[in-house]
This record gives sequence, C-alpha cells and structure tokens, in this order.
Amino acid sequence: MKIRFLPLLMLLVALACSQSSALPTPTTEPIPQTIPTDLPTALPAVPTTEPTPTADPFPGTPITFGNVTLVIPPGLATGILGTEIPAASGENVAPWEIAPAHIQLTLEGYALQDKFHQPRLFIYPAEAYAALDEGVANNLAFIKGVCCRASNVPDPASLPHIPFFNAGQVFAANIQLVPFQNGSGVRFLTEYAQYFATVNNTDLFYHYQGLTEDGQYYILVILPVTAPLLAADANPESAVPAGGVPHPSFDDPNADWAGYYTNIAALLDTTAPNLFGPTLAQLDALIRSIQIAP
Repeated sequence: MKIRFLPLLMLLVALACSQSSALPTPTTEPIPQTIPTDLPTALPAVPTTEPTPTADPFPGTPITFGNVTLVIPPGLATGILGTEIPAASGENVAPWEIAPAHIQLTLEGYALQDKFHQPRLFIYPAEAYAALDEGVANNLAFIKGVCCRASNVPDPASLPHIPFFNAGQVFAANIQLVPFQNGSGVRFLTEYAQYFATVNNTDLFYHYQGLTEDGQYYILVILPVTAPLLAADANPESAVPAGGVPHPSFDDPNADWAGYYTNIAALLDTTAPNLFGPTLAQLDALIRSIQIAP
C-alpha cells in the first residue's frame, strides 16, 4: 500500500511560510527629556529712600474758629476762647466802642497772668470798621502803605493806634513788619496811658495790626509781655532793676518824660528777643500762623 505524504507536506510548508513573514518592528519608547525650568533670577535689592521729614513751619496747637485758623506756639497758651461780638452803635455807646460785628479770640492759659491787658486777637471787616471810625481808616491806610515798603522800619510817631482804647500810646519799641498767611502788618511793644506813666511789666504789651491781602479783614492783637529791666508794676515805689531806666519824679513839673520814653524804647530795642517773656519769636510765630478765609 502506497502512503501519500504530499498533501501533508504541502500543508506544513504553507504553515512554515506564513510563520516566516516579517514581524512588526518594536517601537522605541521615547526617552523622556528634562526640560529646564527657568528659575527667577535674583535681582539686587534696590535701596528705598525714606522721604526726608519736613519741619513743621508752625509747631503747636492748631485752632479754628469761624473763618480764622492759627497755631498756638508751644508754651504760649493752652487754648482759645472764640466769641462773635455783635455790632455796637447808637447814642448809648461810647465813640471808641462803636464797631461792626467781629470775632474776638482770647488766649486761655496764657503764659502771663494778672496783667492789665488780656491776651486777645480781634478780626474786623475792614471796610465796615473804617466807615464807622476815621481812626481805623487812617490805620488801614498806614498798613497798606508800610507793607509796600518791607525794607523800611516805620516811624514810631506814625504807627497805628488802638481805636477802642480811651488812652494814648506813650512809646513804641521793637518795631517790625510781620506777615501772616494771607496778609501783613506791623508789630511793636508799647504801653497806653491817660497820663505820664512809668513803663512796667504789668502794662507793657505786644501789639500787632495787619490787613489781609484782599483788604477784607483788619487784624488787631494785644498780648501782654515782660522785659527783664522793667519794674514789676506801675507803682512809683517799685524797684527798677539794675541797668533799667529810672522814671522821672512825679513831683517835678519840668520832668523830661519824653526823654524817659525815648530811653525806654532804646533799652527795649537792644534787649535780646529771647529775654522777653513770652519771647518775641513765640509771639511772632502766632501772628505768622494766622489764616483768614474770605
């Protein structure tokens, strides 16, 4: 019997050929790459410049009353009492008391106590007051004129007077033009009397008169002040310190009172500003700080 292997052989060959076909090429896994991260570059520190502190032009206690603002210098006073004074006129009002409605500021806790004058500032409507009092009109004309000549020291004889004092100005010293925030004026030391009086530390005061730039407001200031070479009070028996000016005798009808006041003015003019109490710098600083709104 003849065995036939051919069909089987052909089947095996076919299977072998199918197994020998190209196998798929294995894919290469991508090699992960490290991507460099941009790190922030450290910047050099920039030094910060602290703002330079500016000095306060008016150190002290700021005060506002109505349309008036000012600063009380340290040590001058503890506060201010503001009052709106009504207009005064009519037959029953003394001529020197006639005035329009105005503001009065009284310094409380003032550095000097028990003096003849109270420490006060007065703010008047300029034109209204000038219309009522010829003396005020003259004062305002003087202020307008003198403040245009800042380099000149005013003549003591021409200085403005206080319209509501029923007395006369016996001398003037330490005369100086002093501006305020929106105006200017003149200050000086003086004393008022109805007779030949000794100059002393009870009656002496710092006086200022000024006008706002727009001409609307008239300022008048009275602040007690003391000087080291004056007697304590008006008593003729009160001792005059060494270096002071003795007053003439009240019993001498030919006494030279004019010469006495001239010598007093010269003495005060040569006294160092910081020897007055309060100092002239303190009093001037109060004036310079004043601002009056329209």
